Amino acid sequence: MISMIVKEPQTVVYEGFNSSAIKSVSVTEDICTVIFNSSDKEYNYTIIDKNFEENLQNTIKNGESVGKFITSSIKSDNIQQLNTIVQ
Repeated sequence: MISMIVKEPQTVVYEGFNSSAIKSVSVTEDICTVIFNSSDKEYNYTIIDKNFEENLQNTIKNGESVGKFITSSIKSDNIQQLNTIVQ
């Protein structure tokens, strides 16, 4: 089941969607955190595109590939990678 959990301060966690690559995506203000299925590492990105979260929501809602969306967002510089935190 797809879930969207809102945490303080305004963190939205997207998980439970069908993806072979992405376990979860969370958005806090202008930071996007991606956890891949292949590891528990968190990859943090600065959100450049003001429509990123809306586009992410539409991708999930339409059952499209979240992995492809994230990859495309990186290549298009809609999000830019920050430091990596190992959990």
